[in-house]
Amino acid sequence: MREYFWEGRYSPVWPDGKKHSRNVYAKTREECEEKLKALILEIKVEIAALRPGVSTEYPDG
Repeated sequence: MREYFWEGRYSPVWPDGKKHSRNVYAKTREECEEKLKALILEIKVEIAALRPGVSTEYPDG
């Protein structure tokens, strides 16, 4: 019997102008959605850190 997985993909455009795809896999749709939300947040922080003049610090520290 085959075991199936859910796949989530996020392909943002980075400051260099290129798309960098990243995938997450999970056994359930709900787990995949949670992993994808975490991935998107992580990548947005990475992209913000690469942009000049953009602070990645939160105002309250």
